[in-house]
Amino acid sequence: MGDVDDHAVVIGAGVAGVLTARALARRFRRVTVVERDALPDQGPAFRPGVPQSPQIHAFWKHGVDCAEHLLPGLTQELTDHGACRLIVPRDFLWLSPVGWFPRVSGAADLTCSRVLLDWVLRRMAGADERIEFLPESHVTGLVARSGGVHGVRLRSAGSGEPLSAGLVVDASGRRSEAAKWLAELGYPAPTVERYDAGFGYSSRYYKLPDSARRDWKAIYIQTSPSMPRGGVLVPVEGGRWMATLLGCGEHIPPTKDDQFLDYARSLRSPVLYEALKGAEPLSDAQGYRNTANEWRHYESLKRWPSGFVVLGDALCRFNPVYGQGMTVAAMSAKAIADAIDGMDPARIHSSSQRLQRAAAAQSANAWGLATGEDLRFPWTEGKPPGAMVKALHQYMSHVVAAGNVDDATCRTIFQVFGMTAPPTALFKPSAVARVMARWRTPTAAPSTAPAPPSTRT
Repeated sequence: MGDVDDHAVVIGAGVAGVLTARALARRFRRVTVVERDALPDQGPAFRPGVPQSPQIHAFWKHGVDCAEHLLPGLTQELTDHGACRLIVPRDFLWLSPVGWFPRVSGAADLTCSRVLLDWVLRRMAGADERIEFLPESHVTGLVARSGGVHGVRLRSAGSGEPLSAGLVVDASGRRSEAAKWLAELGYPAPTVERYDAGFGYSSRYYKLPDSARRDWKAIYIQTSPSMPRGGVLVPVEGGRWMATLLGCGEHIPPTKDDQFLDYARSLRSPVLYEALKGAEPLSDAQGYRNTANEWRHYESLKRWPSGFVVLGDALCRFNPVYGQGMTVAAMSAKAIADAIDGMDPARIHSSSQRLQRAAAAQSANAWGLATGEDLRFPWTEGKPPGAMVKALHQYMSHVVAAGNVDDATCRTIFQVFGMTAPPTALFKPSAVARVMARWRTPTAAPSTAPAPPSTRT
């Protein structure tokens, strides 16, 4: 073991942090999750470190499967607390920029409030005696010696002493200070890629009338450059529904009660407004504006300290409209678990650069999807799209148009969207042939909802 402690420290108690702690507990005798916020233990509750929690969240099946691998029984625990399983787009009225998607089985999605998910994750991980949570503790820097990281400096109510560790993982999210800590140790700053389409969100909970007749379980009206307004309605725990309005630029959705429904009525289809106009609001609308895609390329640094890894939103964050963040966080945690399988703490410590690259690799496909879609909006801040990206945009517009009339293409679109298939699935010869056979110029979608379809698989 040498001078490497059989102890790991994870900074941040969000999805990425808790699942990574569980992964590390397989190889370390102790894992401490350090969290700046107080952590509610009596039930789900908002905390400042997750400011996006009042907004809609999607947990795609691939992410759920990765989390289930680390915390067996998680899916059942969540559904026992009211989380809803949806098949996309089968259970949705889903309006793409060019038409209504057919109701086929593409990908599975788990919907619940973010506060419920965080609470269940902490509760299940905390049942592992190797994992300890240290709330209301702020990491102020890294403890380094012999060219490696061997712990963190803390400022907390209980202690101001350094906390030694054989591995430190920063999963502290968008407020990560990893670049500053590395600079203090003499390491260069990572290259940062950033794309910002300027989206804003406004969400509130509703109770829908019990008497309402619905042939759908959720609604999604997508945005487009020609109509940068959209909306989503999904069921969550407690018999509630979460409605999220989204838009960008001068189309940022309102948070005032008397304007929320007016915005919903302004969308390309009236189906969301019709669902909400007779519903009972259960909360005030909460806005959120911090929606830029940002990748800090720590994995590309030639010099990297042993014993340190950055993942989750601290590494790469996405526009939340695509619902990728939690799934990528779970994928990264499982990738870490797979990479350290059979290693002792000393070897894990010395392999941190490889672990950093393994974590970063999980973001690649989601990054391409999120930034590619945001670059359709001409006002998006960031490196403008080149000829290749523009050609991909044209092809993908035809893919979506084909998906509106072809079940197989639609199914593949949502398998890619839900990250159970790679984006290359849309470029296989068979997929291209289906698109070419249904090649048509994408036009604006009809506003009325399609007739209730028979359920197709």
